[in-house]
Amino acid sequence: MEIIYIGSRGGHPVTTLTEYQRVTIVIALLAISVFLTYYFHTVLMLGTVFSHFFYIPIILTALWWEKRSILVAIFLGGLVVVSSFLYRPDILTLNDYGRALMFVVIAFVVASLSEQLKRREQEVKKQRDLVQRYLDVAAVLLVVIDANHTIRLINRRGCELLGYREEELIGKDWFATVVPEASRKTRRQDFDAAIANNAAFPGRRESPVVTRSGDELILAWQDTVLTGDDGQPGAVIGSGADITDRIMAEEALRAAHDEANLYLDIMAHDINNANAVSLGYADLLVDMLEGKEREMIRKLRGGISRSIEIIQNVSTIRRLHSHETTAKPVDLDAIIRAEIAHHPDARIVYDGKPVGVMADDLLSEVFANLIGNSIKFGDPGVEISVRVKKGDETVRVSVEDTGPGVPDAVKPILFTRFARGTSSRSGKGLGLYITRTLIERYGGRVWVEDRVPGRPEEGAAFRFTLFRSNRAREPPAPSAPAAPDRLIIARP
Repeated sequence: MEIIYIGSRGGHPVTTLTEYQRVTIVIALLAISVFLTYYFHTVLMLGTVFSHFFYIPIILTALWWEKRSILVAIFLGGLVVVSSFLYRPDILTLNDYGRALMFVVIAFVVASLSEQLKRREQEVKKQRDLVQRYLDVAAVLLVVIDANHTIRLINRRGCELLGYREEELIGKDWFATVVPEASRKTRRQDFDAAIANNAAFPGRRESPVVTRSGDELILAWQDTVLTGDDGQPGAVIGSGADITDRIMAEEALRAAHDEANLYLDIMAHDINNANAVSLGYADLLVDMLEGKEREMIRKLRGGISRSIEIIQNVSTIRRLHSHETTAKPVDLDAIIRAEIAHHPDARIVYDGKPVGVMADDLLSEVFANLIGNSIKFGDPGVEISVRVKKGDETVRVSVEDTGPGVPDAVKPILFTRFARGTSSRSGKGLGLYITRTLIERYGGRVWVEDRVPGRPEEGAAFRFTLFRSNRAREPPAPSAPAAPDRLIIARP
C-alpha cells in the first residue's frame, strides 16, 4: 500500500547532488573504465574486458543528462574496440562491435526513460504546487495524519493557528504535540478506530487543540480516511475551523440571557403581586364609591388589567423564544372550554367537538388573545362564536364576533408586531402577534375575515388551522345524552 502526500513539504528533505559533484563522479567512472581496459589488455593479456562496469557511467549520465549519455556510450564502445585493435588485433571479434553497439542502445533507452520520468515529475510537481497553494490559502487548518499518528502534511493556516513552523510539526506525533492531555487518550482511540474501520467520525464536532504558547482553541473538526492503492486505510485528513471566539461569545450571550431572564422573573413576580393587591383594592373601592369617583376607580382598574396583560404577553414571548416547548397531542376541546370559563360574563357560543391537535400548553394563549380581543373591542352586548371544523389532516378553528370588525386596510398587517387597529381602544398589537407566532410554530396559519362577507362593520372572523394529532381515535365523548353539536352559552 502507498499513500502519496501532496506537497514537497510533506516529507523529510532529500539530499541531491550538485552539478559539479555529478561531473566529478562521471569523470572518475570514465577514468576507471579506461584503467580497466588498459589493465585487462596489457597487464592480464586477456581478450575481454570487464565491460559490465561501463554500464554504470552510461546509466548515471542518462539519468542526469538524458541524451548526453549517448556520447559517453560511444566513447566507451570506441574504447573497447580501439583498445582491442591496438593491443590484441588478432582476437578482435564481432562480439566487441556488438558490445559497443549495446552501450549506445542502453544509453538511448535509459535516456528516453529518464526524459519521460522527468516530464512526469514536472507534471506532478506542477499539480502538487497548485494543490499546495490551494491548501495554503484555505481559511481552516488542514492536516494529514499517518496511521502511526505522525503529521505528514499541514497547511499554512494550520501552522499559524498552532503557532509552529512547518518543519517543527512535520514528522511529530499529532496527539502528543497539539491535543490536550485530558482528551488525548480518547482522541487516539477514536483515531485508531477510524483507521481500523476505514470510516471517520460522521459530521462535525468540537475538538480542542493546544497551541505552542499553551493556549487552548476549539476547532469545528471534520475528517475523512485516506486509502492507498490497495484500498487499505493509511492516513486521515482532517480540517478544523477556529470557533473559539464564537464559543466564548455564545457562552457570554447565554450568561447574559440567563441574567436577563432572572431579572424578568423577579420583575414579573413582584409586579404581578403589586397588581394583584392594587386590583383587589380597586374592586373594593368600586363597590364603595359612586359617581365620578367610581368611574375614576374603574379606569384605574382598567390600567391595572392592562399591566397584567403586558406582563403576560412578555412572559409568553419569552417562552416562545426560549424553545422550551415542543408540539405534542393536546385536547383542543378542553382548552377551549377552559378559556370560556375565564369569561363568565361574556356571551360565548361554542360548538363543542372533541378533537386532538398538535400544539403545546401555550395554545390557550391563542384563545385568550382572540376571545379577549372580541370582548375588549366589542360593544357590551357583543356575541362571540367559537367553531371547530375537522378535516382529514387539519382542524380549522374560527372565533367570530359581532363587534366593530376589522377594516380591509388593516387586515394584511393585523398580525404583525405592534400593529394597531383604528379604534380608540386599539392595543399594542402584541396579542395578535403572539397568536400568529404560536400558530405558525404549530405548522398552521391564521387570518382574519369579515363575519359577513363584504360587510366588515358587522364583525370579524379570526380563523386558524392546526394539524390533527396522530392518535388512533378521538377522545371519548361524555356519557351524557347530549347531541354532538351541543352549544355552550355563557351569558351575563
